[in-house]
Amino acid sequence: MENSLLEDVQICNQLKGVVNLLHNKPSCNCYLLHLVDLVGATLVGVKPAELLNISLTKGGTKFSHWEECKLCLSIKIQLREIKKQNGSVQVFFYHSNSLDTALCNKANLKYLQRFGYPEQYSLEGYVDFLIERLRSSDFPHEIGIFLGYPLKDVLGYMGHSTLKLVKTKGWKIYGNENMSNKRYQSFVRARTKVRAYINSFNDRDSHLFRNLG
Repeated sequence: MENSLLEDVQICNQLKGVVNLLHNKPSCNCYLLHLVDLVGATLVGVKPAELLNISLTKGGTKFSHWEECKLCLSIKIQLREIKKQNGSVQVFFYHSNSLDTALCNKANLKYLQRFGYPEQYSLEGYVDFLIERLRSSDFPHEIGIFLGYPLKDVLGYMGHSTLKLVKTKGWKIYGNENMSNKRYQSFVRARTKVRAYINSFNDRDSHLFRNLG
């Protein structure tokens, strides 16, 4: 209960500015609301990062909302454009403090260094290395660590563990599912609270969330 209250306070503090952005950017409200929903758990620091393909077109026509929204969101979280293709841009969103905590885990660091990540850790250095790998032809499946997935699940997915696949819920879960379930639920709960908070201050646009996945 105490953790939940702390989480609520954290979410409210982080989203106060976002509500103002929504009111100050009426021309791209629907688009911005959709992005806020997709990255909600990262925006409030519960999920360390998110990788998304963002559409740059609507009905085959280019539009500028992404550039406006990018400036809005970058006030609250970090984002890096990776590559543009087929009318969309791949973007890596991350919450600096949350991602730093995830990457500084000793087991995570040791595993990432097996893939050539620098021995001398720095948050931006590791993000830079990941971005370069995302731009290469081989997808870096170790990105699961950046996205907040338990290491055991990343190991299992990459075939570096003897743990058996238990189920897929948000990602592929291996071995004991308790930790994975708790992690997944924390992401879902944060995203739900983001929706509720935004709706409470932005009622005229609240219907937009009903059609979001």
